Amino acid sequence: MNTTSLLLLALLTGGIAAQEPGSAAPPKAPGGQQSGGQQQEGWTEGFARAPSYRSALRGALESAVGKAKGIEIASGPSIVSRLSVVESSKDGDKEGFFDGQSEQEREWVQQQIQGFVQSYKVTKKQKVDDRNWEVTVLAKVAELDRMSSGLVIELGGNDLRSWQLERYEEGGPGRAFDRKKGSFKGPEIGEYLRRSGEVKIVSKGATVNVTRNSARTEREKRGHQLVASHRVVIEWQPLTVRSMVEKPNKARPTSGPRPEYMQGGSVVVRLRIEDLIEGTELHEGFLTIPADKPGSFSSDRLDAFVTKLVDKAKAEVAQKIFFTLRKPLVVRKWAGEGGAWFVEARMSRRIASGFKLFSVGNAGSLANPDWQPLGSAKLVGGRGAICTFELADVEDPGRIATGITEVRPVR
Repeated sequence: MNTTSLLLLALLTGGIAAQEPGSAAPPKAPGGQQSGGQQQEGWTEGFARAPSYRSALRGALESAVGKAKGIEIASGPSIVSRLSVVESSKDGDKEGFFDGQSEQEREWVQQQIQGFVQSYKVTKKQKVDDRNWEVTVLAKVAELDRMSSGLVIELGGNDLRSWQLERYEEGGPGRAFDRKKGSFKGPEIGEYLRRSGEVKIVSKGATVNVTRNSARTEREKRGHQLVASHRVVIEWQPLTVRSMVEKPNKARPTSGPRPEYMQGGSVVVRLRIEDLIEGTELHEGFLTIPADKPGSFSSDRLDAFVTKLVDKAKAEVAQKIFFTLRKPLVVRKWAGEGGAWFVEARMSRRIASGFKLFSVGNAGSLANPDWQPLGSAKLVGGRGAICTFELADVEDPGRIATGITEVRPVR
């Protein structure tokens, strides 16, 4: 795999890993002096100059991550949002906290960028003539396979809690002769996102607060708070269900209720996804999710019909959110034996295992805004954040391009 492919692979699989930061000390050169530059055993040097010590520390850590994993990861929202916490922390106003020597500073910073930097030490800091700070750090950056594709989002909007039934007469005038309304309870959309194992939703409550008498390990958590890199706003409209009442059977008249079956149903939702780091809008629009096989439900199974449609709607919206934030791009392709083609795509095995069918294709462009399917794909393996797929029905493998083509779950 060439250097470009390695950098692309690093970009596509970078994220936040919920792991405890390492505590190992940086390696030392002969004579007890810490060595500089790119280090053995995974240690990397980072340097930055900024008007304040905290800003320079943030830049030095970002520099170390960039050297180890590629500048694309270091400048991506996952790490930038957390380094912003370091740069703007009020804890830096406390004497002895942000001085480059405090163990409390080091462990607090690592909590903010956990998963990227396992351990670091400030090896040099000075205030230069132009009143800027220069900071050099030696950091042990997490290995690629330890960096999961976790997402931290801010979730807003309402939840899907009500339904409306419209009843129609078979052969009637085409308008509802009766309407009923109801409500239901069930898992919120946040639960569907959390089930992926890769999405965290920031709390709207206060940050961690501890007292002076707390243990030192607890005091180090003061003010700890992950910052969302994206905002997701979901506005559900009431779920609408339609039923059809059979017309009277003159051949077999009856005084009882006529058969009534579910004829259809759908949910409309407005979805907005924003990148909070770049201040850009990734998605804005309405989604309509129809019910599956409504005719298999009679009117007395209305609750089951509504439950099935709600579950489908929330699952599809969660899928739309997740794959908008983390596009399942192809990172490698190759030809196998017997003319078979394979690709590796940016999708965790945990996510992929929940689907049975996949489609490979290219997203819309200015020339053609619609999804352009190229064939189907079968999951044949995976590790961590990368899965392997065998392609089928692909007429022109040349149209599959790394970094552009996607492998999308279908069902």
